[in-house]
Amino acid sequence: MKDEKKEKLFYTVKEFHALLGGVVTRSQVYKMINAGEIPTRKIGSKIVLPADWVNAYINAPCIAVKKVHAMYG
Repeated sequence: MKDEKKEKLFYTVKEFHALLGGVVTRSQVYKMINAGEIPTRKIGSKIVLPADWVNAYINAPCIAVKKVHAMYG
């Protein structure tokens, strides 16, 4: 039987923070969660972020780039 990697379904806040390269603090991530800016699930006592949302967030174009394109077409 072939070993298949399971697709990651959730990230912890710590993992999300690491993916961002430390650009924002973990405290800032929790503030964004509390403000409703980041979707979460609670598994036991752990807060986790859906992997599909994390991947979309990481791969989204920068806001500044969108503004430049809007200004200069």
